Amino acid sequence: MRYMSCMNDMNAPTRYVTLLSAAMALVAAMLLAFSSEPALAESGIPIPAPAGSEWRIVAGYNTGTHNHHDGSDPHAIDIVRIDAPTDWTAVLAPVDGTISYVDANCLSIEDINGYAHLLCHLEPSGHLHRNLQVNVGDRLGQVFPAGYDANGGIAHIHYAIHTTSGGGYLRDTIPFTGIYALEGHELLWHDEFNLHSGLEFRSTNTPNRISVILSPPTNPDPEPEPVSTWTIPADAPVGGWRTVGVHRNTSVAGFFASLDAPLNELSLHDGPGDTRIRFDPNDPTSAEVAIRPLRPGQAVWVRVNPDAPWLPAPPPEPRQVTVHLSSGANLISWQGPDRDIADALQNIHHLSHAYQYDPYSGSWLFWSPDAPDFLNTLERLQSGDALYIVVQTGSVWTQLP
Repeated sequence: MRYMSCMNDMNAPTRYVTLLSAAMALVAAMLLAFSSEPALAESGIPIPAPAGSEWRIVAGYNTGTHNHHDGSDPHAIDIVRIDAPTDWTAVLAPVDGTISYVDANCLSIEDINGYAHLLCHLEPSGHLHRNLQVNVGDRLGQVFPAGYDANGGIAHIHYAIHTTSGGGYLRDTIPFTGIYALEGHELLWHDEFNLHSGLEFRSTNTPNRISVILSPPTNPDPEPEPVSTWTIPADAPVGGWRTVGVHRNTSVAGFFASLDAPLNELSLHDGPGDTRIRFDPNDPTSAEVAIRPLRPGQAVWVRVNPDAPWLPAPPPEPRQVTVHLSSGANLISWQGPDRDIADALQNIHHLSHAYQYDPYSGSWLFWSPDAPDFLNTLERLQSGDALYIVVQTGSVWTQLP
């Protein structure tokens, strides 16, 4: 069985699902977000809060509010305290530098390299003013409680490192890497949605902590990951719709761009509503869909340009993922190794059947644990295959490697 599935027109899945549902009725009569820890750097900056306090990133890189379209701050993070209430927690300077900006709820510290460390959603101390020299561990203020300062109903600290144009004016952000690694952890940049959300840290911020910001970072932006080569098979299907498995945390727009393919649009399948949500990078009305998160184990439809042969590259390696299955049909992708269908799906609760369109044979492949052999034409899954899983009751499925 080849890797992938496709359809010739967008209404085809509905017609085939109807036919398959009818077939299953006859058969019955016969018989439902990573992340590994970031790498440790040799140096870094502390959490801007008292030593020993514990914090978690609740909004990471590239979210709905941390992006290039919202003040050019895709590398900003929002952190909350997890060992005590965040409300009114003291905010301490994370670096040595000069206050370059301060207002009723934000301040910035310009370090020796000219980068501004922006801290927001706090009540600055009354003694702060522009050009005031501060050092690591100096008290700057306290975190506003939920509902203050448009903090979205969550007490938190917004922290970002900006380039500047002087006079307190902020420009683009840089990631927390190199000498700016947060508590020694490299928060590398990728275009994944809400990257680094969930990571936890213990602050080492004390007045006697030596600032490691001594020289400009040689390369604040990490080298891009090498892109594996993938040759489109000579007999790849031409044009039309394909189902594509998702094998990394990203956003809809990020995933669409990463496919690097002759595609017109992408469509998400909403299982509970049995509807489709369209994303077109050239359509402004798709903006809200663009930032929707995608997780490993999900799958989407993509429409290939007419007359263009294309198949997506398989995932880099098999992995274990957990996906949520809603009652009814769920479009998912198999992330484990190549495996017989019965073994791959053995631990799904309340499984009814599975089906997948094979563009090479021009037919739908079908499998059910209760169906006779002559109906079970879906025999094996390859890593990355997208298919529909139909369950009678919502459940959680962990794909075993």
